Amino acid sequence: MAPVLSLPLGLRRKQKTTIVGLSFLLVYVVIRRQQTRAKRRARQQQRAAASASGAERIRDNSQGKSRRVGVDRHFVEQFKRLLPICIPGLASKEASLLAILATILIARTWLDVWFSGLNGAVVKAIVSRDRKKFIAKAVIEFGLMMWPMSIVNNSLKLTISALALSFRERLTKFAHNQYLDGITFYKISNIDNRIQNADQLLTQDIDKFADNLSHLYSDIAKPLVDIVLFAYKLGEAIGGEAPFYMIGYFFLSGVALRALSPPFGKYTAVEQKLEGDFRFAHSRIITHSEEIAFYNGSAREKEGVNNAFDKIARHVKKVYTMRFANGILDSVLVKYSTEHMGRVSADPTKIVEDYSRNSGYLVNLSQAVGRLILAGRDLTRFAGYTSRVSELFDVLEDIKKGRYERTMVSQGNESTSQSQNVDTNELKGKVITQDGVIIFEKVPIVTPNRDVLVKELSFRVTKGTDVIIAGPNGCGKSSLFRILGDLWPLFGGTVTKPHPSKLFYVPQKPYLALGTFRDQVIYPDTKQQALAKGFTDQKLFELLSVVHLGYLIEREGGWDAVQDWADVLSGGEKQRVAMARLFYHRPQFAILDECTSAVSIDVEGIMYEHARQSGITLFTVSHRPSLIRYHQYLLRFDGEGNYQFRKLGKEDVQQTAFGFGHGKSKKGKKLDEDEHDGEDADTDSV
Repeated sequence: MAPVLSLPLGLRRKQKTTIVGLSFLLVYVVIRRQQTRAKRRARQQQRAAASASGAERIRDNSQGKSRRVGVDRHFVEQFKRLLPICIPGLASKEASLLAILATILIARTWLDVWFSGLNGAVVKAIVSRDRKKFIAKAVIEFGLMMWPMSIVNNSLKLTISALALSFRERLTKFAHNQYLDGITFYKISNIDNRIQNADQLLTQDIDKFADNLSHLYSDIAKPLVDIVLFAYKLGEAIGGEAPFYMIGYFFLSGVALRALSPPFGKYTAVEQKLEGDFRFAHSRIITHSEEIAFYNGSAREKEGVNNAFDKIARHVKKVYTMRFANGILDSVLVKYSTEHMGRVSADPTKIVEDYSRNSGYLVNLSQAVGRLILAGRDLTRFAGYTSRVSELFDVLEDIKKGRYERTMVSQGNESTSQSQNVDTNELKGKVITQDGVIIFEKVPIVTPNRDVLVKELSFRVTKGTDVIIAGPNGCGKSSLFRILGDLWPLFGGTVTKPHPSKLFYVPQKPYLALGTFRDQVIYPDTKQQALAKGFTDQKLFELLSVVHLGYLIEREGGWDAVQDWADVLSGGEKQRVAMARLFYHRPQFAILDECTSAVSIDVEGIMYEHARQSGITLFTVSHRPSLIRYHQYLLRFDGEGNYQFRKLGKEDVQQTAFGFGHGKSKKGKKLDEDEHDGEDADTDSV
């Protein structure tokens, strides 16, 4: 028993030395933290000064990027918002898995306690040369206990994996509900530009957050349980002084590591963003492979993807170097201390059962405290994933509430990049829902970047009044449709229009969905919804016959054939499929944006006549004079902020309807600049 009692006695003799050493360490840590806080305050003052010099609700874009991502108050707030999504309630599956995991962790700690006791009994049997007891303990009991130990360890892995998958499922479904709510998916990539790689966040970052969260629970809960049980068992044997000193040492070590460790959470978030940029560069090559091949641009694209990858490589090398230096501190202050703590005065000639058992308790206790401190390093990495996922949900929530943020370049004495917040709820524009009519009353055509294309646009179109729209590129034709379809915010005026379900848009390059050929005609409806509307395959075939595509059913293998339709169909066939889709939905108004540019004039005429006979009012963007005969009114933009809305006459058949200036002759204004300009747009209204 002498070696067992010598541990606390030795600690008492070295108490003064230990206290002095810990005091020096504590003083150093405090000074270091004060220096860090002073630098942080200086940076915050600089940011505040830069922010105060800007306009109201304008902030420097670099301010948001320079925020330290780590385990701080902001991280706690983000985590508090995400946790209810992962664990919606005490009766949820996730709460049950956490309870099961806690039970397994306690069982594993109990097995560790048992193993320490068994180890002492085995050592005692060896010293006393008791063969029968050695066989009973080392062979029989140990062999039997291997089964529950194996079951517990593998149950732990299974439960953690199930918990990670469940967390990911909750977060992914929640994100999908927000991302694909209305046209949020469009606004997050075209209106708000805070997030550049939404696909990266929705797939990889949510997965890594869920995986880290499930492991973090076990990495923190298991050491806590170990500390309580092993400290209690060790205190029973040698008193509470030894565990107290050891825990105090590790606490100060943890404070030192917290003060000296680099912001790995921030670096993790940066790394994920760089990975998203790299992935986006490759996805662009796949999307635009044909154009790149025609331009022979492989060398340029290779340079682009290599640059994106080099950014990742440089960042990862920097992080690895920092982790090397930080790992040395981890090893000196925590890791190797846990391996050798409790082995003081280990004398093989005096091994007895209680010494071996208590040494096992002490080693397990020190390792538990060490694991808990090192878990802080994983916590900073987890903070990086938390920041990324929380940013996604923050942006989705802002867009749902009608707020967006864009980084814009203002031209003055020198170009500056600023982020501007826009709350669409505070805009002066008003939308009225009314069947059978589209009215624009003093509506400014303004881009989300606040570029004014037309100061005030006013016209009225009733059902049965077909309008053709003309003008040069960038004059506001597509912008008009985006405002009409609620894709862009309405900065002013009044728009009266039918319900969105009674407006249908047919672009020049139609979207072809994944699925059967039937799905291409009835998109976004399902087969069941089409049947509920009375559209059997025979009726759908009649629509295809109108656009001269009846032969596709036999050629492609029937309505249920599944192909990569974007590659299988030609440009003209795609456009005619889109027109068949229009006839299927039969809306009040159709917006046709150069949608028949790849179709022959005779088939084009048949489709336009059928649309008019079906009671569909046409809004057509086209430069084909052959389409003038199918419209009664002309809306023409000149590209300089002016427009003309008038009735078409016989003379317009001779292409005079498309007379306009090519390109803008004067620089466009921002919305804020235009508010101080009293000049009116040159308009002719009928």
